[in-house]
Amino acid sequence: MTPTKRPILSLTGLMKPEEDGPLDLATYDVQLPCRWFEIDHKIAVLGRVSLTAEFLLRLLKSADGLDEASAAAFFGFDLRDMSFVLSEVEGEGYVQRREGRLWLTLAGHSLFRSDSDQPQIFEVEAVRENVGFDLISFAPEPKRYLEDFEFCLPELAVRPEIASSATQHIPGTFRRFYPEIQARRERKRDDKKSLYSVDNVSAGDRFPATVRISVKSTGMRPHAGEPDLSDWRSEPELEDRPNTVDAASAFVDRLVTTRHSADGEAYAVLLELAPEFLKEFTRRDGLNVERYYREAFSRAGEVRSDRPTLPIVGALLGEKNLRRAMEVVSYGLRKEAKPASFLWLAPMMHHWGATQLLPEFLKLLKAQLRQKQTDPSAPPAIAVGLATGRPESHLERAFDALAVSDVPRFPRILEVLLVPGVMASVTVHAPIGSQTGLPVPLGFISFDPRVVGRTQAYMAERVGPMLRNKPFETAVMETLLSTGADDAEGAPEAANEVDQGA
Repeated sequence: MTPTKRPILSLTGLMKPEEDGPLDLATYDVQLPCRWFEIDHKIAVLGRVSLTAEFLLRLLKSADGLDEASAAAFFGFDLRDMSFVLSEVEGEGYVQRREGRLWLTLAGHSLFRSDSDQPQIFEVEAVRENVGFDLISFAPEPKRYLEDFEFCLPELAVRPEIASSATQHIPGTFRRFYPEIQARRERKRDDKKSLYSVDNVSAGDRFPATVRISVKSTGMRPHAGEPDLSDWRSEPELEDRPNTVDAASAFVDRLVTTRHSADGEAYAVLLELAPEFLKEFTRRDGLNVERYYREAFSRAGEVRSDRPTLPIVGALLGEKNLRRAMEVVSYGLRKEAKPASFLWLAPMMHHWGATQLLPEFLKLLKAQLRQKQTDPSAPPAIAVGLATGRPESHLERAFDALAVSDVPRFPRILEVLLVPGVMASVTVHAPIGSQTGLPVPLGFISFDPRVVGRTQAYMAERVGPMLRNKPFETAVMETLLSTGADDAEGAPEAANEVDQGA
């Protein structure tokens, strides 16, 4: 379920309609605020008599005072079968026998509502349950264990006046979602339970759940992405949670940015680090962004030994691009590089890296580098994050170490992942095809020794002040300056025929 698309003025047509297709723009995991509620209620347990006894009760409802012989003939029973059925309904107090005839008792009559000819046979049980509900759509939400990183993720906005009156909403929403709640508790299939009444609701502790938001757009309008929550809930479940869908849409709206004249500095870095790969997309004034975007969108391709550099469109922290990154690392590790650390420069944009995919990828990357280590006593590679200004708390949880600078030392929309001597990924986050819109990550990923070497030199020139007086300063700088130090200029020609196409 997706909200109505937001109109954003497009400046140019990026591609022909027949070339259009879906684009995975970014992935975010956000906190959904929830709360426990203690609910006192009554349930009616249905189906306490056999189906045959139920039909007998229906018959007597329409023809009370029927003689036993006629009732037996109606069902085709002999005396033994009829005696068995009668003992069941008599034992429950629903039928009495007088002078060979069968009569419904007051209890038997009370089983039938005025609007139904079916008996409502039940026993009422008083129950107290703790049930979790989110505070946006007031839909049931189970509690699960969260990692420290997840507790630092951004939170979907909650309307305070709605959350403060949550106990008033719970009785109605508990009735609405009662079948779903009971299904999760794995009741026995032969227990036909229905909610009889909700008597009291008490608010308990709050807790967070997580919602995965995949931002989807199209090739023609990459800047106009919409939230997709299908990884979190099915379509019918999302229809029951419209307020949460709207909150996810509002979260994506807050990511919208505007192109700046300084954005060209970030695109210039792409040309500086991979000039051979991007030479077909180079103009006098810099990178032909729209043309390179069309190439990256239509010909991303797979990693091969004869294609050490690949274009990237969409966030590196997306499932498809992360798979490519791991393949690039595998190719890069065929050389003798054994980096003791690697760097990840975060762009200056809201909620970058706010996805569980970040710590999961860092863990996989460190494990892959660990396998390359020949000395089992050597410490694992250090994941160092680089940020400008005050970093969001989830970044501090994701990386082994975080280096921060108050003064920008890189273009503000530039992202760089560098594993020295192994691989480099460089992307720029700016709207494409519109002056205003969602940032569209565009760049490349490479295990080409020239590209990796240039990226190391670029980072080494700028990162020093960010690392100064840090306990990991020496290890990082030695890795940048020594691992593959000669790669920037002297890569074998045979490995570089790749650069003629994405």
